[in-house]
Amino acid sequence: MRLFRTLFKKPDSPESNESDILSTVLRITNRDTNGKKDINLSGESTLLLNANDHPFFTDIKSSLKELDKELFMSTMRTPLQGLKSETYNSCWIIFESTNNQKMVDDINAISSHIANLGLGENMTAAVFKGTIGDQSFYCICNYRTSKFYPLVPLGHDMRDNELEMKIGDRIASIGIPLEPHENWYSLSDVPI
Repeated sequence: MRLFRTLFKKPDSPESNESDILSTVLRITNRDTNGKKDINLSGESTLLLNANDHPFFTDIKSSLKELDKELFMSTMRTPLQGLKSETYNSCWIIFESTNNQKMVDDINAISSHIANLGLGENMTAAVFKGTIGDQSFYCICNYRTSKFYPLVPLGHDMRDNELEMKIGDRIASIGIPLEPHENWYSLSDVPI
């Protein structure tokens, strides 16, 4: 995604051939390789932001209503929702859609708008909810590196690391840029 490259590119890093990093997540939908369990996206995602004292974060619900008017008018299928987490000084913008491409387009549009407000450094990750077989997981795109990694929460701050490794291998095998394992950070309060 040009936004990622513009905001977070290192001066000496090569240009990506991928024109839209977030769209690579669409490759996992209905993937059944060699008899393994299907991987699917659920139509739910969220954008994680680090909140600060900028007016955008002061009243996130009002900011998102204004954003709805500016960017989508009548094309949004559901109003944008936002939640603030005082514990982690973060903010989540929640997206839902039966059309995963539309959902990615919406996240890109919102991300561009937030960057234009001067808040590009506040964007941490895009998180997509998915399933592998009957197990839920998250596919997280780290905005700093433009790479993905899986997160399989089990509750009580526990994770299924073995399944995460399997999912990581599967998504890397279909060309999704994979974050190095040591950077697979947990997120404890994902609202989707």
